[in-house]
Amino acid sequence: MIDHNMVAISESEEMYLITIAQLVERGVDEPVSISRLAGELAIQPVSANQMVHKLSEEGYVEYIPYKGVQLTQEGQAVALQVLRDRRLWEVFLVEYLELPPSDADALACRLEHITPKGVTCRLARFLDHPSFTPKGLPIPEIEGDVDLEIFLPITNLAVGERGEIMRIEADQATWDFLSSVGLGPGLEVYPVAKGVDGAMLLQVDADRIHLSETVANHILVNVKERSRGVS
Repeated sequence: MIDHNMVAISESEEMYLITIAQLVERGVDEPVSISRLAGELAIQPVSANQMVHKLSEEGYVEYIPYKGVQLTQEGQAVALQVLRDRRLWEVFLVEYLELPPSDADALACRLEHITPKGVTCRLARFLDHPSFTPKGLPIPEIEGDVDLEIFLPITNLAVGERGEIMRIEADQATWDFLSSVGLGPGLEVYPVAKGVDGAMLLQVDADRIHLSETVANHILVNVKERSRGVS
């Protein structure tokens, strides 16, 4: 089961992890060479090498000099979850929306990065827990894959949309900062404005609080009804 307290991971990093997982799935021996990984991602080996070292520092891969890279337990957990999301969406898009498999694959590749775990669980249940995609690819099973409440980063809220803070997943320094400005679980908030850089101006009771996108992403909320009378 994925530990959501791990280092936040970007969409680009996820692509590296699932690409390694797919290569191994197709029979490529581990460790996967950097040149093979770069070729699969259609990028320069130097770029792949830089990202591999970053992922190694974060604990998602193990880099073996002169040989290549392999997923750690944490990296494999992320890769399998993202592949599960993608392949469940492929089933839904082909079987229920009747999209051609190639179109479904392209759209599912975008949806996989933004699907909360609770949605994945409900999607699997709706589809009656399929084992394979329309292309015959296996859909990974995730330990502890049960229905969960859907909590989203507060950055997902639109201006005027209310949310209740449920959790803050951050280091102690960020926790201390958010507490100092009056933010914590149980409070109802809504964005008054959002900047082009992702920064947010939040309304909390009678106060307004400005947060950078980086800090705001640590705050998980349960989405409520849309706010009225936002000023």
